[in-house]
Amino acid sequence: MTEKNNDSVDQIRNILFGEQTKNIENKFAKLEADISSQFSDIKKQLDAMNKQLSGNLKKMESQTSQNLNDLQTDQSDRMQAIEDSLNNKIIETEASILSELQDKSNDLDQRLTHRNELSDLLRKMADQISE
Repeated sequence: MTEKNNDSVDQIRNILFGEQTKNIENKFAKLEADISSQFSDIKKQLDAMNKQLSGNLKKMESQTSQNLNDLQTDQSDRMQAIEDSLNNKIIETEASILSELQDKSNDLDQRLTHRNELSDLLRKMADQISE
């Protein structure tokens, strides 16, 4: 008898609230579908953004690497130019110093020659005076 009462109560409930229950269930189903669709759209957007950001990051890494290589090459070229310039200046300075030393040496040789000539002349004069 309890089963009959339960069935009767269910039938009465269906009669009174059946249409409202179906409407609520339909609304919940529609709401669930909308939320699922929006979630799926958001997931797709996030995946697309992630893919785009990854691509941008790889592009930036490549550009940064290329810029670094260019900078290193440029610095290496500059250092080579500075080294070449310094080597040229050293060679020029050495040549200038050697030239000046040669000039001074020649000047000293000439002075020494003059002194020797003067010494010989004075000896001859002294010899002539003593005779």
